[in-house]
Amino acid sequence: MAYKKFTTCIEPEHYVVDFGTHLAGYLSFLYMVLTIGITAFAIISIAGGSVAIIAALAVLTAYILVLEWYLLGRLVCLGSDPRNCAMVGMVLGHGQSDPSWGEKYGDDDYTMNLMLAPGPLTTDEDRSVYWQEPQGHLVAENTKILNIGKPYPQSGKDLKYVKHLHCEFEGRGIRDRLDALYGIVATLLAALVIPGFWIVSIILGLLLLLGKGLFGSKGQPGSGTPLDVGVPPGSLDGRAVVVVTGDWIYDSGHEGWNEIHPVKSCQVIGHLKPDEGWEAFSYLDTSTNLTFTLDTKENVERFREFWCGMLKGAADAEDGGNRDDPKNDWVIHPLIDGCKPPPIIL
Repeated sequence: MAYKKFTTCIEPEHYVVDFGTHLAGYLSFLYMVLTIGITAFAIISIAGGSVAIIAALAVLTAYILVLEWYLLGRLVCLGSDPRNCAMVGMVLGHGQSDPSWGEKYGDDDYTMNLMLAPGPLTTDEDRSVYWQEPQGHLVAENTKILNIGKPYPQSGKDLKYVKHLHCEFEGRGIRDRLDALYGIVATLLAALVIPGFWIVSIILGLLLLLGKGLFGSKGQPGSGTPLDVGVPPGSLDGRAVVVVTGDWIYDSGHEGWNEIHPVKSCQVIGHLKPDEGWEAFSYLDTSTNLTFTLDTKENVERFREFWCGMLKGAADAEDGGNRDDPKNDWVIHPLIDGCKPPPIIL
């Protein structure tokens, strides 16, 4: 199965629009604008007044610009790093974002927070403790971000985001809202030049509002889910230990923190029992009979090197292999299933 991706990160030197630091202040204004815009849309369409239609177009265009920023201007690229070929940690929490009215513009990504090996398994320590190698760079304050004047949490409830690695499986909630708003704008533009088209405009507009998830809910079709990469959400319960790959970015839409967005692959490799630490965890690779532990920096680096080699081998086989030959048309990597050919019927 394939991950969903509707966002694009922007290079730090190109980051201009700053809705992020002041987002809390914009929320009330934007909810008011959208509410007024939809109310105005209904009244305007019935009345058919061109001046009022133009005013409604201005309101809706402003909201479209915010949603476009949310998808294309909010996330800042942190660049490639060979250490990020695979990331391993324990799932501290996971769940579906709420895209309903007034919640995150319709963002229905599925989120997961990881305590990175071999660091603390709670968020009770000083933040510097979580920034140690071999994986602490993922959550630590990044020079590229500080150089463009963006913040990181220094205290309060968001401080945990510089202690655990926030990961998101993308959903299409924002994209659906944008599609709905584009449809409404199109019908309003038509109403300006076609007499009486306001009737079609209001009908299509309301259908788009309801049909494209503008009033969405958790779990709506297209929502982000670990199932996109073949992981049942329930398997993340019980202090699951996972290996993750994905894009490393800074999310400016909050107080500001680093995260993996989107998650491109995720595999559960075991679970830690209650009150167990990293010293209790081990992973046996059945294809090589190698055993890995995650209790020290050196052991995490050894495991990461092994796992990154597996991923590179899979990518190389995909890029250089012959997928047209039935025996090479594998879904599970050959190191796991032995690359057994299917029965050939003559």
